[in-house]
Amino acid sequence: MPLSVVEFKAGETIFKKGEPGSLMYLVQDGEVEVLQELGGVEAQLAVLKRKDFFGEMSILEQEPRSHSVKALSDAKLIEIGRADFQVMLRRNPDIAVRMVRKLSSRLASTEDMVMRAYAGAATISEGATAMVIAGNARLVSLTYGIEMPLPDRPEVRIGRRDPAHDIRPDIDLTAIDPQLSTSRKHALILRRADFFSIQEEQATNGTLVNGQRISAETPLEIRNGDEVTFGAVRMRFVVE
Repeated sequence: MPLSVVEFKAGETIFKKGEPGSLMYLVQDGEVEVLQELGGVEAQLAVLKRKDFFGEMSILEQEPRSHSVKALSDAKLIEIGRADFQVMLRRNPDIAVRMVRKLSSRLASTEDMVMRAYAGAATISEGATAMVIAGNARLVSLTYGIEMPLPDRPEVRIGRRDPAHDIRPDIDLTAIDPQLSTSRKHALILRRADFFSIQEEQATNGTLVNGQRISAETPLEIRNGDEVTFGAVRMRFVVE
């Protein structure tokens, strides 16, 4: 039996935390966001794109949904039921290996975010929403003049694309980094209620703000006009 394709409009809820679930989903087109309540605030845990999957735990563990998922853009999803999933695993055992790798990567990312939150890196006022901030932000290449708008998310990854390892940063510096000086997961820009900050992630060649080296332990606030250097890539941070 062919698998079903379902469509969701941007902003539409796919499922909510606590709901029973008997389906997992594969993103065929568009983007969805995984949401979890942290400290009374609904926080974005991940953004999933084409070929990403979610909802698998309800199939594997037969437990209620552990988080909520909404469509970030108009999205097409492939529905996979428990019986279909078991058939897929029997026919192609490599699927299980890829899923384990993906789940391990998600767990590491979630743990990092929780640790930063408890360390005070993400201070959110009571009742505030982490995704709301006045003005639009972007990075502008000082060499090529290319502008790269920051997505309206609490956490934006800067780096270099690596399809072989399924690494697709929100701000992809590949086209303006001919020296390959930036890392795949180079740095994070954190968007909060009234300010932006930046911290290094897994950078080999370092990250500078106005000539000052930043670290992975302590986020540094950045302001309109600051010069940010990722490896050898020089950019201007602009907020309007």
